[in-house]
Amino acid sequence: MTKFIKTFSEISDKYSAVICDLWGCLHNGVKSFPAALKALEDFKTSKGIVILVTNAPRPIANVEYQIANLGIKKNHYDMLLTSGELTSAYINKTSKNKLNIFHIGGKRHHSVYKDMINEQKISINIKTIVDADLIVCTEPFDPSKDQLSDYESTFKAGIDKNLTLLCANPDLVVDVGEIREMCAGSLASMYEKMGGKVIYFGKPYNNVYQEVYSFLNKGDKTKEGSVLCIGDGLNTDIRGANNEKLDSLLVVGGLLKNRHLIKKKNRTFIDEIKLSQTINEHKVHVDYAIKFFE
Repeated sequence: MTKFIKTFSEISDKYSAVICDLWGCLHNGVKSFPAALKALEDFKTSKGIVILVTNAPRPIANVEYQIANLGIKKNHYDMLLTSGELTSAYINKTSKNKLNIFHIGGKRHHSVYKDMINEQKISINIKTIVDADLIVCTEPFDPSKDQLSDYESTFKAGIDKNLTLLCANPDLVVDVGEIREMCAGSLASMYEKMGGKVIYFGKPYNNVYQEVYSFLNKGDKTKEGSVLCIGDGLNTDIRGANNEKLDSLLVVGGLLKNRHLIKKKNRTFIDEIKLSQTINEHKVHVDYAIKFFE
């Protein structure tokens, strides 16, 4: 059974570290949430370790700069890890000399290749699908307008060439302010269903948690019960916690807010019955649920 709580402080003393999502929990892409940042500050004051893990398809330095402008400073966390960083590291490790990439996403996300280009380790060339050796997907070309059907012929060409697709963001959708946009995870899922090979980086996949365990000196995964995963995504944050056998705190006021928050007389409540149904439909287990992380 999921326990519904009002504030993080009700359970925080049970944990020595938290793996906390960014988007939907600490900010919405436009502004950060002061109450959430205060909750992290209080946890760190009590000697808790805060690890921010995001499926943002950009390197750590890039995201660090972004969230600093939103008011999320280095004093709020001990470690920051992004799926974009993992993607970049994989390309760097597995590629030699020259690589022709068909990049699905905006040019701003070419930052995943920046270190490789600057260090002249690999010659990265952005090509058409016809000339590519690899597909890297960071987001749709136009996240607010694109439809999955727009990519069908391109994906067929990639599959015919037996190209692997690297998914730098397993999220299916994201809310930018009040606007919902499609993410790379939706495209990667489609490519996989069509018969293509996909390698995912980030939550809920083990590669991101191994980095966290290494940081915590938890390579043997002992004392895993003292780590709490906080996030608003059932298929990413919560499923990842379940896979790693870690406790989870679901922030309902993120991706699930439109369906599972009720407003009555200027107050907002969680629709606990509907939320429980949704959790069961996703076949995940949620230890705790909170309206907003605070």
